Amino acid sequence: MKLFNKNKTSQFDGVNTQFNDLANKLRNGEKNAGNEIYEYFSPKFFRFFLTRTLQREAAEDLTQETFLKIVDNIDSFDEKKGNFSSWIWQIAKNNAKDYYRKKGRGEISVAEFIGKYDISENNSLSLNDKLDAEKIINSVKDLSEEEQTVFSLHYLSDLPYKEISEIINKPEGNLR
Repeated sequence: MKLFNKNKTSQFDGVNTQFNDLANKLRNGEKNAGNEIYEYFSPKFFRFFLTRTLQREAAEDLTQETFLKIVDNIDSFDEKKGNFSSWIWQIAKNNAKDYYRKKGRGEISVAEFIGKYDISENNSLSLNDKLDAEKIINSVKDLSEEEQTVFSLHYLSDLPYKEISEIINKPEGNLR
């Protein structure tokens, strides 16, 4: 089964059905299901963790740990309580919180992550693109922590607003 059409809104429910099916296959020991889940989510999780740690190695470790937790806890997934995608994103969010709890410091904000990118050194951007990027960076800095999380999940991890609303338990209309 090949997953995912890039049309986020119209395909969201169908994709969730596919994820729930893959979760059941994973629960029944089908390794290919785990591989498909990993192939789809690992780049998204990696970007999510990289924006929070600013360290490639830590982001890679957190991505791996998240998948180990998913496999270890697959029997606790209940599609009657929610969809698989939201369930594993909750595991990823909790994994990031645990990481910072162990480090004894707070999470790095998305604004800090974006602020590390030096636009002036990017020669492939036009002057207008650099000015637009600078405006975006300054705007993100003014967002609350929750708004930065929504920004990260939507623009950096490429999640649709409907899915983000389920992950952070807020109505979809409040996220836009």
